[in-house]
Amino acid sequence: MTPREYWNTYVERNGGPAKVSELTGVPLSTIAGVCNGSRGIGRRLAQRLAAADPMLDYKTLVWVTAKEAA
Repeated sequence: MTPREYWNTYVERNGGPAKVSELTGVPLSTIAGVCNGSRGIGRRLAQRLAAADPMLDYKTLVWVTAKEAA
């Protein structure tokens, strides 16, 4: 499973981007940007997400990168 697949599975399992935003306290625009591939997850965001939900693996989250433009 790639880091992006790990993230997408987490979002799906937790009810979508809006619910993940509520659960983690991270703005919906940030979560949506990661979900649609326009941004990745940096160290600070990975720390915030992992602190908000212990089920998330910081070491995997930091490898979620933005998708390349076509």
